[in-house]
Amino acid sequence: MDGRAPSPYHLAVSPDVLSARLLGPLEVTVGGRPVRLTGRQRALCAALLIDANHPVPVEQLVHRLWDARPPSAAGARLRSLVTEVRRALGARADALETRSPGYLLRVAPGRSDLAAFESLVAEGSRDAGRGDWPAAEERYDRALALWRGDPLPDLPAVPERRRLLELHTTAVEGRWEAAVERGERGAVVAELTRLAGEHPLRERPHALLMRALHAEGRTAEALEVYAALRRRLVDELAVEPSAELAAVQRGLLLPRPVAPSAPTPPASAPRAPTFLSSAPSSTAPEPPAARSLAEVPRQLPGVTPLFTGRDEEFRRLDAALAHGGRLIAVTGPAGAGKTAVALAWAGRVADRFPDGQLCLDLRGFDRSGPMPVAEALPVLLQGLGCPAARVPVTVEAQAALLRTLLADRRVLLVLDDAADAAQIRPLLPGPSRSVVLVTSRDRLSGLVTADGARRVVCEALPPADALALLGRTVGADRVAAEPEATARLARLCDHLPLALCVAASQLGERPATRVADYVEELAERGRLARLAVEGDAQLVVSAALDLTYAKLSDPARLVFRSLGAVGGTGRSAPAAAAGAGVERSVAEDALRGAVRVHLVTEAADGRFTWHDLVHEFAAQRLDEEESGERRAAATRRLLDHYLHGAQRAALACRLQSSRLPLDAPAPGARPPEFADRTEALAWIHREWEDLTAALTHAAEHGPGRPAWQLVVSLSDVMAHQLPLAEWLRLAGLALRAADRAGDRLGGVAVRLSLALAHWRATDLPAALAEYGLARELAREAEWSEGEGVALQGMGVATKQLGRPREALGYYRQALARFREAGLDADVAAALSNIGSAHLALGEPRLAGEALDAALPLARGGGKPHFHAMVLVNQGLVRLRLGRHAEALDVLDEALRAATEADLEYVRAVASETLAMVHADAGDHARARRAFTEALALAVAVENDNCRTACLVGLAETARVAGRLEEAGRRLDEARAIAARTGEATESTMVLLGEAELFLASGDAVGALSRVEEAEPVAAEGARFALTRLRLLRARALARQGAAAPAEEAARDALRLAERSGERAVAARVSRFLGELTGRDGRLTPSAGATGPAGSPPR
Repeated sequence: MDGRAPSPYHLAVSPDVLSARLLGPLEVTVGGRPVRLTGRQRALCAALLIDANHPVPVEQLVHRLWDARPPSAAGARLRSLVTEVRRALGARADALETRSPGYLLRVAPGRSDLAAFESLVAEGSRDAGRGDWPAAEERYDRALALWRGDPLPDLPAVPERRRLLELHTTAVEGRWEAAVERGERGAVVAELTRLAGEHPLRERPHALLMRALHAEGRTAEALEVYAALRRRLVDELAVEPSAELAAVQRGLLLPRPVAPSAPTPPASAPRAPTFLSSAPSSTAPEPPAARSLAEVPRQLPGVTPLFTGRDEEFRRLDAALAHGGRLIAVTGPAGAGKTAVALAWAGRVADRFPDGQLCLDLRGFDRSGPMPVAEALPVLLQGLGCPAARVPVTVEAQAALLRTLLADRRVLLVLDDAADAAQIRPLLPGPSRSVVLVTSRDRLSGLVTADGARRVVCEALPPADALALLGRTVGADRVAAEPEATARLARLCDHLPLALCVAASQLGERPATRVADYVEELAERGRLARLAVEGDAQLVVSAALDLTYAKLSDPARLVFRSLGAVGGTGRSAPAAAAGAGVERSVAEDALRGAVRVHLVTEAADGRFTWHDLVHEFAAQRLDEEESGERRAAATRRLLDHYLHGAQRAALACRLQSSRLPLDAPAPGARPPEFADRTEALAWIHREWEDLTAALTHAAEHGPGRPAWQLVVSLSDVMAHQLPLAEWLRLAGLALRAADRAGDRLGGVAVRLSLALAHWRATDLPAALAEYGLARELAREAEWSEGEGVALQGMGVATKQLGRPREALGYYRQALARFREAGLDADVAAALSNIGSAHLALGEPRLAGEALDAALPLARGGGKPHFHAMVLVNQGLVRLRLGRHAEALDVLDEALRAATEADLEYVRAVASETLAMVHADAGDHARARRAFTEALALAVAVENDNCRTACLVGLAETARVAGRLEEAGRRLDEARAIAARTGEATESTMVLLGEAELFLASGDAVGALSRVEEAEPVAAEGARFALTRLRLLRARALARQGAAAPAEEAARDALRLAERSGERAVAARVSRFLGELTGRDGRLTPSAGATGPAGSPPR
């Protein structure tokens, strides 16, 4: 398992160079060192690395991460993930850039296996096109060697995975085509037979197989391959084989020429990489391509002579085409020059489309309305040579005819100014070599996510290109004479081509006007160049703000300017009412008035959102029209609205809220009330961005107290509902605010929250340090409840670091503090943790006593999290004692409690424990299903310990089923996580699982090495595993024929099992001892051959 061959993807490593491997399990390294990423962090990296070094829009990232089921507040979760990944990248955090309209992950040149793979495949294709088959075969082999497994395994089904799998199949076909062309024998037919079997309806591998069989004199078999494929195509798809495949079949009927002694074709006679020829050396002419119904269409219009720059857009369009893109979307705001870019690029690549180029203006954003599909289809059909009289009547028939006419052609179809994806889809060809190039102001997300379109965003010009465009219009001398004024003009036009052209045109009509004077005129008049760019609200807002604001009623102006009190991207009507100090109905009327004049937009969730410039304008109006006292009051009301709302939401969810009392809300704050936890959670997710904006404002600008109170009130909510990175960031902000204000209790409370976040992130040393500091500060402040929470946290971190005996001391101290304070729910939690420590120490009976005492307190304590975790630990006790039926009952109750309270973190742990019970009982099929479900939950809530345990469990189910390679892969992944977290229990379980796998593979030496590595770890921090380790030692020794040492180890295991009360384990050890020696005392052949039934590595 440890001596694997080195990867073919190997490059010299430079310090701080970021590298990525996507063609298999994701691997990201910085300076050659692996970057430790959680499951969700890996998914984000994969989603960005698909388009490495290019911005990936937010909505596309959301779709790649969560497919059709994005979480509420997906944007906030994405931002938190970005923060987490940046932290994980360490010295290369700057590689993950925020780049409109999303994010960009920068990878050093030559450091991506995906880029290397795509480049090698493209080079192989070019070599094949030149007839250089040895070079093509070598490049395809190098490309395929980079492939380590299914690509992008951390993402749900995405078009990119389908594209990569298709490209992989193309590379495999190309490699074997090169072999056929070179006249290779032997494995060629076998490999092509396998490839054709994997793709029973794909023509190219069948054509290559036919040629290979024919070259070996097996023409009858080759003809049968054709006949069988034709039957499948007709039966399953109701289509005949393509003209190309039929040509291969006809070529088989020609006399077979004698193969030349040197199979590589001469350089003077290159042939294209096609499967049309029937034999490696055949000189039979290829059949002509199907002719169109009319002359080849050449409909591309000319490009404006003012066209400037766009090298980056051209590069991305070239890459999309080279990587097999059949649908390319050029999107961007009005005035960005999308049509010019599309037409200029189409002219550059027109010669790659010998069957013609069509161009159609779809009038998607025209005042008269978009072109109907029923109008567009006949135009395209006639452009392809179909007479008007032959155009079908119905849209469906027209679309079908379009697909038919394009099926055997390579046409470039430019569809300009599309309204949306619905207008485009009926115009798309079916499977063909044609390419569709679409332009639209719409983002066309439907085409990207559902149809696999490659999107190229066309935005503002780079400053240098903007100046060049002005120079070509106004005159280079005029620009050179006033470089600063011209640069300012370009900035005023936002570097948008249309705005630049309008400004340049106006300057051109006024040759005597200095550029600087014109710029001042524009600035004074509100950037009229922007106002002249018709059709894009983002370019109209600033000039109209003052006039628009003046049209609002007095109450509406008050509500609007109050939006500027605290940052954010939007606000609900109740929050806006709190900020303005008015009734909700007044705020709703005011906001809808602002919607009517386009100052704000009402979102689907009922919130009101705005552009940044509008928010800046509101803050400016607040500063100018309200006194400092009134501004402070507005801020306080809004903060209290969020703070008391968060407190009430936590209570409605039956989660821990602030342990310190809050001041009464300011008059007019009107915090929300919640009927149940569903309403409360919906409010938290809906308001999350505004909550965090308010917290950030309070932490950075004051007052600081609401900042730490918000974090403390939301800690338990964040622990179960929200991303870790966001929690860590907010807790850090709040801690600085509390420390600046000298608020001792606030500092303790936030440190407890920060420590819990570190524990959730499995950063146990950081968690232990924060808990220790919080304990000292709580003791100084004489806050016994806070000290008890800190002691409890210290115990949890210490136990997971492999010191359960020390943890037991912390738990007992915490128990005393909680009993003194009369906190029943916390007493239950402390007793539950005491039980957990006894379990780690291999003392299940003592664990059961503590948990039995905890359960009634947890049930009545009003804290479903504590209740569910007590039940989980009780299930573990019953598992260790071999009482499987009882364990299942208790864990079912735990799962119900966690599900009802929406505690995903606890659900993951309960599901994992349930799977362990099934495995221990020998029901490995049910265990596999339960481990799979638990693993998905563990990845979702970022619980690395649970994830490790699930991977070990899945490895065990695979081992028992004989799938040893799968078991090894699972254990490799589990070992990597356990090494990162340093958790003693999971590290022991990984070693135990690896020992089982070595033994199942017949490697007793390897099994003993893992046992010896695990025993000292288990003796210190996971004593419950010692019995299993001793038994494994006995089995490995028995496999080696060492009867006496095997018996000694087995009897040691039996003593441990009987002492701890693990009856089921004791029974297994006894059975093994019975198998170890026969009636005459000799070693039996079966001893040590397999693991005891139902004994997973737990």
